[in-house]
Amino acid sequence: MLKNFFKKNVNNKYFSSTTYSIKSDFLKIYDNYFSEFKNKKINILEIGIDTGNSLKFWKNYFSSKSNIIGLDINKYNFTEKNIFTFQGMQQDTKFLSTITKKFKKFDIIIDDGSHDCRHIIKSFNFLFKNLKEGGIYIIEDLQTSYYPRYHGSRINLKKKHTSMNFIKNLADSINYEHFDQPFPKSSIYDGEIKFVHFFQNLAIIKKGKSKKIHYNSKNKQNNFIKKILSRIFNIDRH
Repeated sequence: MLKNFFKKNVNNKYFSSTTYSIKSDFLKIYDNYFSEFKNKKINILEIGIDTGNSLKFWKNYFSSKSNIIGLDINKYNFTEKNIFTFQGMQQDTKFLSTITKKFKKFDIIIDDGSHDCRHIIKSFNFLFKNLKEGGIYIIEDLQTSYYPRYHGSRINLKKKHTSMNFIKNLADSINYEHFDQPFPKSSIYDGEIKFVHFFQNLAIIKKGKSKKIHYNSKNKQNNFIKKILSRIFNIDRH
C-alpha cells in the first residue's frame, strides 16, 4: 500500500509534519487510483513542493523512467535524475505553458498549491487539456473553499467561483448528452469527464469520454423557442 511504502521512507513531508493524519488518509485513497500507473513510464505534475520530499517519494514509487515535475513559488534545486522543478505561480498561464511545452502531457496532476479558489480553477482550466486521456487530476485541501481568505465562503455554499462549486459543476459534464435534452448550456468539459470522486478535503477527477447513452436523434429538441429559453436559464454553467 502507498501508506506503508511511505513509512519506509525516512524523509517525507507526509509523515514528519503536523498534517500526518490528513495526508495519511489521502494516501489510503490514492492506492485505488495510482496502482494502474505504478509500473508505467508517466509524467506526474505536483503543484506545491513544500519540503520536496513528496517528489522524491513519487520518484521511488513510480517507474524509474517516469518524469516527476514540481512547481512552486519558491526556488528548489534537485540533483536527482528525472525530478524537475519550476519556480512560478500556478495561476500564471504563461508560466504553466513553459512546463506544458516541455512535457506535453501528464498522467497525474496533483494540486497542493496555494489552495486559493481562483488559482485552483485557473490551473485546472489551463492544464486539463494537457492531461492524458484516462489521466487523474487531484485537488487537495478543499476545506479552503469555505474560507473567505481563500475566496471561498462558509455561509453561501452556492457562491460562484469557489473551488468546490467549480468541481461540483463538473458532474454535469459527466452526464452531458450528445443530443440536447434538456438543452443545457454547453461546457468545454461536456463529454470529457469520466468521474468526479469526492472525499473529505479532496477531489479526484478522471479524464475520459462519456458514453452516448439514453438519448438518440428522435429525442433531439427541434423547437427553437424552447431551445433558446433553455440556454437562457442555464447561463451559470462554467
